[in-house]
Amino acid sequence: WLKTVCVGGTATLLAASVYGYFSGNAWFYRHVAMPAVRMLDPEQSHVLAVYLASKGLVPKDRAPDPDVLRTELWGRTFSNPIGLAAGFDKHGEAYPGLLGMGFAFVEIGSVTPLPQAGNPKPRVFRLPEDDAIINRYGFNSDGHVIVKNRLKEWKSGASEGKILGVNIGKNKDSKNGAEDYVAGIQELGCYADYIVINISSPNTPGLRDMQGRVLLAHLLDTVRKSAWGKVMLD
Repeated sequence: WLKTVCVGGTATLLAASVYGYFSGNAWFYRHVAMPAVRMLDPEQSHVLAVYLASKGLVPKDRAPDPDVLRTELWGRTFSNPIGLAAGFDKHGEAYPGLLGMGFAFVEIGSVTPLPQAGNPKPRVFRLPEDDAIINRYGFNSDGHVIVKNRLKEWKSGASEGKILGVNIGKNKDSKNGAEDYVAGIQELGCYADYIVINISSPNTPGLRDMQGRVLLAHLLDTVRKSAWGKVMLD
């Protein structure tokens, strides 16, 4: 009988865990899932979360958003005002699963023209007392070619009303930052509902210099001229 009780208890615990995980139960995540995740290295936790989302192994929002949450911006209709910023799905691996969780939009990236490894590890650090993390990835990216192929797969079966943003950056050793952003527009622009020009990373030499009025005006002018005629805008 003891064996039967143990097997039955294990099965019940497993079933409860599966239900808690996929239903998005707050108690399960607060007291079971997150303590388990915090036993892993911070970057490993991030990689695991992206992997699970890429396989659809995340809670799904099955209820439609109330009409009162609908938001109009840039000629696009967002079903609600909550989205996921760039930095989580850096390589465009998991955005379909993330959109399915209930986000009205997901922004992937930053994506650089060529693959680059980013900063040496460790580069992600937890601050438990602040419920926060420090991110020093350093623009690690799979590059345009790989990310473009992932975006092609999505667009072939994209759901109406799902907004996808693409955040583009420049390579660390690039000699001409403006050309990197133009390349991002040309390679990825037609797959995105909106594009973000990232000039704020402190880990890319000279990048924040582009925030100066003259350089920024030149960059935006160059990017706009590239976009018109290369990306279908509406």
